[in-house]
Amino acid sequence: MASTSSKNSENLTEAQQAILLLEEEIFGAVKGRDANLLESLLTDDFVYRSPGQETGRDEFLKLCATFPYEITSIRGEELKVNVYDNLAVVTGLQFAKAKGDEGKEETSVVAFTDVFVKQKDKWMLSLAHAVEFPQEPDQRS
Repeated sequence: MASTSSKNSENLTEAQQAILLLEEEIFGAVKGRDANLLESLLTDDFVYRSPGQETGRDEFLKLCATFPYEITSIRGEELKVNVYDNLAVVTGLQFAKAKGDEGKEETSVVAFTDVFVKQKDKWMLSLAHAVEFPQEPDQRS
């Protein structure tokens, strides 16, 4: 098992680096509503879960492509990667800002766990689990 935090990038294994780059790619695809890119990064049996909700791959891609708000920024913090052969688990916090119809910017903070599997020598996102905080923690800005 290999485990790391994104702040120690010089000590990361090749697999950990690849997973963190993939997370950044996913953040960018979500921000840009790029369902085609996301589709290439998700397993066929991908599932997104949050309290009281479970969404399959096709519905998740549709939701990302048609998200009604403009995502102005999205980033991950406190990212930790654990790699177990052909499986990797990423935990962290996602901070996002989005503008609604009236131009008002809202911030969301989500604790997440992403599970990646290696299929045909390519890391793919298989499961995403997220829990949104009621409001941004005071120590974050």
